[in-house]
Amino acid sequence: MRILFLSNFYPPIRAGGYAQLCQEVAWNLQQRGHVVNVLTSNYRQEQAPEGEQQVLRNLHLENNLLYYAPFDFFTKWKKNHAANLTYLKQAIIDFEPDILMVWGMWGLSLFLPSLGECLLSDRVVYYLADYWPVAEDLHSAYWRLPARRWLMRLPKRLLGLIALAVLAKEGKPFLEFKHILCVSAALKDNLIEKGLPIPHAQVVHNGIKVEEFHALARPSNFSNSNGHLKLIYAGQLVPHKGVHTAIEAIASLINQWGMNQVTLTIIGVGHPSYESYLHTLVEREGLASYVTFREAVSRSQMPAVLHQFDALVFPSIYEEPLARITQEAMASGLVVIGTATGGTKEILVDDENGLIFSPGDAEGLARAVARIASNHDLRFRLANAGRRTVFERFTLERMVNEIEAYLIKVMEYSAG
Repeated sequence: MRILFLSNFYPPIRAGGYAQLCQEVAWNLQQRGHVVNVLTSNYRQEQAPEGEQQVLRNLHLENNLLYYAPFDFFTKWKKNHAANLTYLKQAIIDFEPDILMVWGMWGLSLFLPSLGECLLSDRVVYYLADYWPVAEDLHSAYWRLPARRWLMRLPKRLLGLIALAVLAKEGKPFLEFKHILCVSAALKDNLIEKGLPIPHAQVVHNGIKVEEFHALARPSNFSNSNGHLKLIYAGQLVPHKGVHTAIEAIASLINQWGMNQVTLTIIGVGHPSYESYLHTLVEREGLASYVTFREAVSRSQMPAVLHQFDALVFPSIYEEPLARITQEAMASGLVVIGTATGGTKEILVDDENGLIFSPGDAEGLARAVARIASNHDLRFRLANAGRRTVFERFTLERMVNEIEAYLIKVMEYSAG
């Protein structure tokens, strides 16, 4: 089978969980004898490996990822939009794929998968692990909002009328979504609730290479002789991930509970304004000795990093599709303390294989941390149960098996 992946990002650039998963699935399918190519964005393409093959880093993102550049819409958007469609059409002509596998599309125009459906008919398969199909495009979202500074409100409003007229003239792409895989039942249900007609979507939970994390896993009966509990948060530093809740919980444990044997390490990068807010929060609460910030680490480094900690804090506020960091932590023998938003409830069960607190509830998180800090038997039980959960239900091999079987069915359907 010849499979062309279409994705906004591809490692090592912006190697978040969704992009990493794309690479791992593509590689595993290739190892099984399928021919795989990837078409992705040119975002930071200078960081791509020298001599990289089978990966085309051509597509232009719709705009700047952190700060919208309004004049780029008027000077570059149409040209880049047309170029992107040409890149996809040419990739399909040159590679002649049996299947177009649409992966992450945030930051790219939905006219791309629409073109794919036109060119390949019923041989387009979507793997959905976020909300991009129902999210407003970057341009409309920006131009509909009033300017923050009152002096700029009238100019932006006038320019916005022009920009929105241009977008309206372009129209909205039609996507049939005939073949869809969803990373969790929660994501599928949320997308349907938001108006996406996909009752036929099949749920394929994501997974990890369990052997990579298990090899360095803490013993299931781990115990710190000095009573020091080491917590980790790893992921994007953006408001909807709730990182501030974790810091507020540490402040409560230190300043109100008197627990000075607990530390939190925050690993990741995000929006500069939110990162600044988190640093200010740590300083304001006097937590410099208890909260440490570290840059994001590569996927290959994560098993060794997790090995250094006792528990993962997962304080997400929004409806998580299904974050792999919870799987990685469980496989590594860490206790997961998290919110049960979205797909997380499909892996994390309170008091069975982890502990749950409500989104934004810093005191609830503090109580959960205090429980495992004072109860070694609880830590032992939760860590072992978490590890079993991942080994039984969330392996990458199982995920690739299910995706491969689905793609074969699509091929049989299109041929018959």
